[in-house]
Amino acid sequence: MKCGRGIRRGQAGVTLVELMVAMAIGLIVVAGLAMMFANSSQAGRELDNTSRQIENGRYAVDLLSQEMAAAGFYGDVPYAGGVYTQPDPCATAIDQLGWDDASKKRPDPIEGKTASEMAGLGCSGNPSASSPAVVLRRLDTNTTPQASVVDSAAIAYVQTSQCNNDLASTAFVASTQKSAFMLRNLTCTGPGEVRRYLSRIYYVASCNECSGAGVDTLPTLKRAEVSGNKVTVTPLAVGIEHIALEYGFDTNNDGSPDVYRTGLSGVAGAADNAWSNVVTARVYVLARTVDEVPAHTDTKRYVMGLQGTLGPYNDKYKRKVFVATAKLQNVAGPREN
Repeated sequence: MKCGRGIRRGQAGVTLVELMVAMAIGLIVVAGLAMMFANSSQAGRELDNTSRQIENGRYAVDLLSQEMAAAGFYGDVPYAGGVYTQPDPCATAIDQLGWDDASKKRPDPIEGKTASEMAGLGCSGNPSASSPAVVLRRLDTNTTPQASVVDSAAIAYVQTSQCNNDLASTAFVASTQKSAFMLRNLTCTGPGEVRRYLSRIYYVASCNECSGAGVDTLPTLKRAEVSGNKVTVTPLAVGIEHIALEYGFDTNNDGSPDVYRTGLSGVAGAADNAWSNVVTARVYVLARTVDEVPAHTDTKRYVMGLQGTLGPYNDKYKRKVFVATAKLQNVAGPREN
């Protein structure tokens, strides 16, 4: 058998030119993949940024409208003959909360506060210099067993009487002491309902973390709530830059709004100069993205109802306005009847 001299030998390597061409193609492919990954990551971050903005804006407007709708819920406290008061929103002592059974006084369910008024309240930390706020007051929708009232906690409770044999002059009792709650239920065989009093200020703060090492400048919707002998501030939704409120005043006592205003009219004795006549409220929430969007410039104007427009901001944040209207059923309902 002859040796196969005609058989080709296997290739032993590549030339330098072939190697350089292969490297160049590989680098192009890697660069393309890196660019695609970077674009995908940027798009993902922007989508997450926008999603959080929408989620926070919707949460804020829903929360405020629901809280406004519940304002003025005073359980079985008699509506007829009631006298409304405007206590200091930062007050914590029971005799300063606006309750008095002898004169049938109870605090206003809703009360608007301007930005300048908020600056003068010591219990709300770092309020926005431009955004108004709202104070909402009511009783807890859940009753508290009389035995669960803790005197040392200094928490205000209101008890109402449903028993015909209780003194007619004492329709309710507001106190922090368990021993004060002597009114009885409908069958006159046990204690009447006891409910915790809730007083809350909803406002925009200029920061989310306002102290310590993590101080920021992220606008945040916050709640300052009377809790025992102090006021506790809780962040609720980040990126809420501004809220605007319109109040519907019932001027003829039929339970329907007759005029909308951003605050009291200032006319002494007028129906639209009393917070107790507010039967509806409309809230505008301006929410912005938490992080800047590099390719975006905000040149829009945002309509905030009777308060006018905001912007353009000419910065890198995206913004959106959310609107909701709430009926204060606990105020409007008795008037309709």
